[in-house]
Amino acid sequence: MKKKILIVDDSPAMLQILSSFLQQQGYEVDTAEDGLLGLDTLESFRPDIMFVDLIMPRINGDKLCRIIRKMPEFNQVSLVIISATAAEDNIDFVSLGADACIAKGPLREMLESVSQVLEHLQNDETESLAGKIFGSENIFERDITKELLASKKHLEVTLDNMDDGLVELTESGKITYANHAATQLLGLPEEKILSSFFPDMFTASQRQLINAILVRQDFTIAKIGEDVPVILHDRFLLIKFVPFQNRDVKHFIIMVQDITRRKKAELELKKHEQELENLVQQRTAALEDTNRKLHLALRKVKLLGGMLPICSSCKKIRDDKGYWNQIEVYIRDHSEAEFTHSICEDCAEKLYPGFDFKRTG
Repeated sequence: MKKKILIVDDSPAMLQILSSFLQQQGYEVDTAEDGLLGLDTLESFRPDIMFVDLIMPRINGDKLCRIIRKMPEFNQVSLVIISATAAEDNIDFVSLGADACIAKGPLREMLESVSQVLEHLQNDETESLAGKIFGSENIFERDITKELLASKKHLEVTLDNMDDGLVELTESGKITYANHAATQLLGLPEEKILSSFFPDMFTASQRQLINAILVRQDFTIAKIGEDVPVILHDRFLLIKFVPFQNRDVKHFIIMVQDITRRKKAELELKKHEQELENLVQQRTAALEDTNRKLHLALRKVKLLGGMLPICSSCKKIRDDKGYWNQIEVYIRDHSEAEFTHSICEDCAEKLYPGFDFKRTG
């Protein structure tokens, strides 16, 4: 039975050369032009061996190796890194989960290294593969490559130490890059996130909103999560979609910001505002009720105030028009009081001397 080999490389020439060479050796070969397509190919093609380039668009080789090593169904697949930067980059291919590493160099020497690695794999001699980079003696360091690798490393360190999440998507919404902050916010390791469909990370209603943004034909920047909350793993997220075009293909840069503290503070403030408004309404209603009762009470009471001119002899009171009135008439006209007449004991003795009012009751 022919062994199956999958070649993942973004160079069409390398795919053609390796594919033809391996087919001549009796292998069944399939190819993919980048890491994302390589993962898609694995859904229908189950290889025994994979040759993986390191520097590729849409999921590079080291991340592709880590993803495959996290997939139990591919535990027995032999991974071979084949790299053009072997002389400039100190490749620790064992830490990536790879079984061997081959330097891209002169064609004949490189194909000879491929044959040697395949022979070791065929004989299950993995220990002899781990200690060397095959073909490294045929290549030399290039300053421009070292500079590009240094710039790439600098960018990776910068992105992985950002507080905000950064995710790159294909036009169809598949994730091809996620920095460290993004893996924390999305709640999954990088190996699980890469090649996943970004909208699937969210609830149904949010998924529908994200899909609507991804299928738009324009290149306008969009944001969600401010007016309508986007909540993932109990975190409020603000998600910014920045579309761009590369080689006539649309991509998306997604910026994910954790705004949980601010949103919770806003919700707490709204809660306090509502409680205060309710309290004001209750106090206002109570005050209006008190005012109503007081108004009713005041309608029943008329108060006399100020200086009242009163006759020191007959006790008549002079009104504001200059007329003298009996005291009971004045009080009746200026208050709600009504008078009923009687006679006190002192006056009774004076007016009716000798009459015993106590005995008669």
